[in-house]
Amino acid sequence: MMSMIDINEDHGTGCRTLLLQNGRVVDGTGRSAFDGDVLVCDGRIADIGPFLPVPEGAEAIDCRGCVVSPGFIDMHSHNDWFMAAPAHTAATRPFLHQGITTFVTGNCGFSAAGFDPARPHLGRIRDLVHKATGLKLGWHSVDDYFCVLAQNGLTHNLLLLAGHGTVRTAIREFRPGPLDRDEQRLMHRDLEAALEQGAAGVSLGLQYAPGIFAPPEELAAVARLVRRHDKILTVHPRAFSTLSAAYRFRPLGTAHNLQAIQDMLDLARSTGVRLQFSHLIFFGARTWRTAPQALALFDRARREGLDLRFDTFFHHCGASLIHVLLPEWFLARGPEAYDNRGLLLRLQAAMTGMKWVLGIDFSDIVIADAAHPRFARYNGQSIAAIARRMGKSPFRTFIRLAAASRGQARVLMFKYSTAEIVRALMRHPAAHFMTDAWVEPAGTQNPSAFGAFPGFLQAVREEKTIRLEEAVYKMTGANAERFGLADRGVLRKGKAADITVFDPRRVRDNTTPQATDRLPSGVRHVLINGVAALKDGEAVDTVRAGAVLRR
Repeated sequence: MMSMIDINEDHGTGCRTLLLQNGRVVDGTGRSAFDGDVLVCDGRIADIGPFLPVPEGAEAIDCRGCVVSPGFIDMHSHNDWFMAAPAHTAATRPFLHQGITTFVTGNCGFSAAGFDPARPHLGRIRDLVHKATGLKLGWHSVDDYFCVLAQNGLTHNLLLLAGHGTVRTAIREFRPGPLDRDEQRLMHRDLEAALEQGAAGVSLGLQYAPGIFAPPEELAAVARLVRRHDKILTVHPRAFSTLSAAYRFRPLGTAHNLQAIQDMLDLARSTGVRLQFSHLIFFGARTWRTAPQALALFDRARREGLDLRFDTFFHHCGASLIHVLLPEWFLARGPEAYDNRGLLLRLQAAMTGMKWVLGIDFSDIVIADAAHPRFARYNGQSIAAIARRMGKSPFRTFIRLAAASRGQARVLMFKYSTAEIVRALMRHPAAHFMTDAWVEPAGTQNPSAFGAFPGFLQAVREEKTIRLEEAVYKMTGANAERFGLADRGVLRKGKAADITVFDPRRVRDNTTPQATDRLPSGVRHVLINGVAALKDGEAVDTVRAGAVLRR
């Protein structure tokens, strides 16, 4: 499986010869570390070994006491919406400080490209563009999008998934119900074009509109399309909590998050698609006890031979859209649902029991970006706190914020898991590491955007959760293998020189619940395609050495 690399030479890439000396080489394969040097020339790894001579004119970087590893690959990112902005450095700089060199984007059913310009509802796609970018949608196809990236220059490498939800929205808007035959044909045509133009696979977002409306037959057809192209299907499932409006309540029945896992395993079983289960979490204190059962489901399916993995992040909270909290029957009625007294009473009754049934309440949901100028002053506050300031009930406040933003307000939700669950996921052989994060213009930031990968490495040092070599593999070589990036993820002669140098004694996540935007410690140098983008812990903002990666 080959990846094509497009590097725009007009953005200060300035490849040169560098020798990383005296480091502890962890090569991204999971094999034991060894002492050695890494020679980089013209953007590639020219040699690896002990006591390499310094070539004439080369710059030598002393890595004594540090680990030299492949650049970290964030295999679940949403930065495709940000990187098309000519000035995207501020949005990506925190990830650079984590040691990340490559983003796998277009996750959770929403990608920044892959739709035909003739589709009738492109206006709704424009509504999905993150408010922080300030972008007007000036492209449509994957090829168009990649051209914009190459023209602007990239701070990082980028691989794109085609979003099922984005393509469906352009064709049918957010209207519920199955696609008719013509709509299915158009959706398959757009997804196939995206895959042929270099998208690494297709992503599903089944907890969001419009993915929430897709019946099993539609998902199976998409999975078969992906399999025909020998690519990957990533899935944000319908539920992450024991009780969800996505499924019918049955006393003593299967927990809904386990049912959602089983549905995706059945999809993989029936179609043979390679399946990547996105951000395995357990939302709400009442859901935490289902973690062992969830992992048992994955273990059983993998023993059957299913090509199945999951990804996870380090923190116990995560970012999403406010409408992820709304049930399918409410979203199906569209914007008028927010003014329908009967629907609101039904929704209020359903949400009143959150604290007792799920172990969460409105104090666990923080508005990261209200996505409406009238409510921007509430960014960074919980819905419970905003309700007190407004003098309204938390439910009414939630509805007001959701309606004003058309469901697009960004939220940071807590009680996703516990330290014990995160450590169990880290140890699992099917686990990959990622961030699932982006940087908001104001308000409370997702700590994962600032400290996820250093947090994993900190846990390795302080708790001996897994071997250092295994942790590096789960954020480099394993992620490259999963997405067919043959030129990335390992330190090997001839490979692209994406390299991260970190101090294993000092690397740490510095975020706290009160300060979620603190940069990490311990990442010393980052090379992207052989160019130093981080030197001695300082970002070089003029560097645009990233590449578009086609699969």
